Amino acid sequence: MLNPIKKIAPHILEGALAIVLVLSCFSAFLYLLNAIFPTGTSLKSLISQQGSLDPAGSRSAGRRQLRLDGGDLDAADPTLSGDLAAMLSVARNTVKSKPAEGIAWRTAKVGHLLYDRDAVQTQKRSSAIIAFDENARLDMGENSLVIIKKLNQDPVHREKRSFMVLVDGELRGQMAKSSTDSVYLEIDTAAGAKVKTRSGPSAKGPVDFKVTVNPDKSSTISVYSGTAVVSAQGKTVTVGVNQSAVVALDQAPLNPKNLPDPIRLKKPSDNGFLQYRDLSPKVRFAWHANEVADTYHFVLARDSSFKEVITDERVPNTRFSHGNLRKGTYYWKVSAIDHTTEGHFSPVRQLRIQQDSQPPQLKVSFPPSTIFGGRYTLKGKTEPGARVYVGGKRIKTSRDGRFRHNLMLRPGINVIVVEAFDSVNNMAYKSQRVNRKG
Repeated sequence: MLNPIKKIAPHILEGALAIVLVLSCFSAFLYLLNAIFPTGTSLKSLISQQGSLDPAGSRSAGRRQLRLDGGDLDAADPTLSGDLAAMLSVARNTVKSKPAEGIAWRTAKVGHLLYDRDAVQTQKRSSAIIAFDENARLDMGENSLVIIKKLNQDPVHREKRSFMVLVDGELRGQMAKSSTDSVYLEIDTAAGAKVKTRSGPSAKGPVDFKVTVNPDKSSTISVYSGTAVVSAQGKTVTVGVNQSAVVALDQAPLNPKNLPDPIRLKKPSDNGFLQYRDLSPKVRFAWHANEVADTYHFVLARDSSFKEVITDERVPNTRFSHGNLRKGTYYWKVSAIDHTTEGHFSPVRQLRIQQDSQPPQLKVSFPPSTIFGGRYTLKGKTEPGARVYVGGKRIKTSRDGRFRHNLMLRPGINVIVVEAFDSVNNMAYKSQRVNRKG
């Protein structure tokens, strides 16, 4: 009886080792796949957490979603067909996307097309803009998640297209007024509230709003233009322009309150101009305090539309410093935040920074090389704002850079040295040897 067991034992051991080897290789493959394409939470799990998405677009309680009914994308473009819902028009820093049936989050680039149930996620210090058409866009803040659900055309409201977007984090929507297209918005927040607003031919103007899912799962709905109707637990409130409403989990919405007033900026002044020679200057931004604000939202960008954002920070005081701005033109703005409610941004200011390594112009009328008498009026001109020194002593200059200085020459050889320094300490230098006789 032992002989057959002895015969098959090596085969059993070989089989076990083969299984272990296969499992080890498979685990290594999964580790490598996860390192290259981190999976995160699956879309199926994300959708199940928020509620089911059926073809009719029904919603279950507690799901965060945003429904947009807007104008067509370019129907003449053959690529804009099927389940195409939107396009990623801006992606700053780390922005990931995942298709509905995908297993991995991948880096999303500008121009990335988004289809039914695709997801877009921003990480810390990142943002994105999702464009549905020329009249409707969504601005995603950092640490936000959006899942898009494309719906069929609504025959009741006669909208051309319908979109459903699940939201987690912070989202700002802008819907321009249109003479033809109707834009309908419906949001179910994490707190169980429903938000409705509309922009179209019957609207008085564009709609500009923001939905913020707070850490305690309450939601803040802020309206910057247009109106929104918020309903929860049998209570309905209308949030008008420059107002916000907060809805706690499974509670009725609080009555709307006014947004914090826009911030008044201090410095740098609008169209301000800074220069540096070698090292970029430390720029100090400052603004007036808002009496209800506990934090401020500071944004600095390379363009006036704030698509090329350099800095996007929440700061606890009324100043912010940046020490690594190279030459170029910059734009900045600030808003006040009262707990979870953010007010309008201040008017945008422009700042130009220029590198200057050229010495200032300097023209000097020196006395002749030989002079009789000890007095001579030295005259000259440099660039406006430059500092002028004669023999190491600073002399006055006019607004246009002109200067004059009375010299007292000693008998014999005199060396007259004139220096001019601009605002970044570039120096121009001129000298003349003068022999005084008599």
